[in-house]
Amino acid sequence: MLSLQILSLLAASSIVTAAKAPQFLFKDVVVVGGGASGSHAALRLREDFGKSVALIEKQAILGGHVDTFVDENTGTKYDYGVQNFIDYGNAKEIFQRLGIQTAAPGRTATTTTYVDFTTGRELNFTAPDITLQMAALDKYRVLAEQWEDILLPGYFDFPEPANIPSDLLLPFGEFVKKHGIEAAVPFVYKTTGLGVGDVSTQLTIYVMQAFGAPMARSLLGLQDSIVPASGRNQDVYDAFADALGDDVLFSSTIIDSKRTDYGVFVVVKNNKTGDITLITARALLVAIEPTAGNTEPLDLDETESAVFSKFDYTRIYAGIVASSSLPVGFSLFNLPAAAEPDNLLAYPSRPFTARFDYLGADKFFRVMVIGDEDSTSCKAMELAQRDYRTLIEAGQAAPGDGNLGWVAFEDHGAMHLRVSADDLKAGFVQDQYALQGRRATWYTGAAFSVQFQTHLWGYNDILLPKLVASLES
Repeated sequence: MLSLQILSLLAASSIVTAAKAPQFLFKDVVVVGGGASGSHAALRLREDFGKSVALIEKQAILGGHVDTFVDENTGTKYDYGVQNFIDYGNAKEIFQRLGIQTAAPGRTATTTTYVDFTTGRELNFTAPDITLQMAALDKYRVLAEQWEDILLPGYFDFPEPANIPSDLLLPFGEFVKKHGIEAAVPFVYKTTGLGVGDVSTQLTIYVMQAFGAPMARSLLGLQDSIVPASGRNQDVYDAFADALGDDVLFSSTIIDSKRTDYGVFVVVKNNKTGDITLITARALLVAIEPTAGNTEPLDLDETESAVFSKFDYTRIYAGIVASSSLPVGFSLFNLPAAAEPDNLLAYPSRPFTARFDYLGADKFFRVMVIGDEDSTSCKAMELAQRDYRTLIEAGQAAPGDGNLGWVAFEDHGAMHLRVSADDLKAGFVQDQYALQGRRATWYTGAAFSVQFQTHLWGYNDILLPKLVASLES
């Protein structure tokens, strides 16, 4: 039956008009997406479980959200995506396996100026004293650790709907007020929490996924973070690529597929050369976010579509600009006027430019834009450009030609996928995890875990033995 289905797919596929004969591969597992989850999973499946793999990655490099720019004039390296790796699970072992020497993260000292980017006006906003912030952050850590085992590195032990802790379903603004830890919110938001947008309105469970107990411990000096000693975070995933060799299909995407209970067949196109590869595998491991666009060629059925259609998400964009107008040594941080004078729960609504951060050279600044489902790279760059001109007109940046000089820019795509409290209480997590192994398809990545590199590796450490067991049963 599968052979007939494959022949039918071939007949309907665009490959029948291809000028070059397609390549045929037979693998144990096809992995889709070469970010943190997919790269790690492919290597472990091959090296630790002895399974043949094909890793399909749409970019020309692995690494997903790990973005490094190298100034060709000075050779200085700037990481503008992932800033560091929390020492979680077996992270250091992976670095050692890849031959990556590690060091403690460095940080460029900057002075934060709070500005309403819609007007360019500097705000009369005062963050709490650092001692109060740290004390509140430690209290937040203790609270988050209560639920760490049901949230990290995934939802494998998530409680049934009736037993979900009520605090996790509160909007985060209500949660911090309940526990008297409003002073922790600036830390939560300015580091990784801003990825969900306005943290005050998001459910606590998802804020804790964006900024959980490990991140709190790291900032409090209770848990290490590491980076490559080279100062180039991309080295980690270049090492994954070297280790995987020809098992990576770069610049490639799935354009068609057939999934059954017994195996999968995918049609892969190299988007640079147009070459077609036909892969028959015993299992598919999806390591990309299950948005409508990403899953369109995966032939979802009604059950799968019903689960994934519930997700809301943020789109995040990161880049570096060369600017002689932005103030050296400063971080211009976007807050609304409602934050004055000391409202710790007032944040911009999506989409918005989050910040312009000095990077330690006299012209380079990191830019972050937080988008919504309708955002695009073009819209994000236009928004940052508009806000830049507003800052110049208001005197927050020096006069100039008013044009951002982009030297690097990346669309990180859909991030921080989340659903409503009603969906969680209706058993969403249980329905989501019930998809694992269905139609020979398994899922890894942040939609099933969290948005942190080493936590995603830890998620794989639990998931992969389950996948392998299904192949051997």
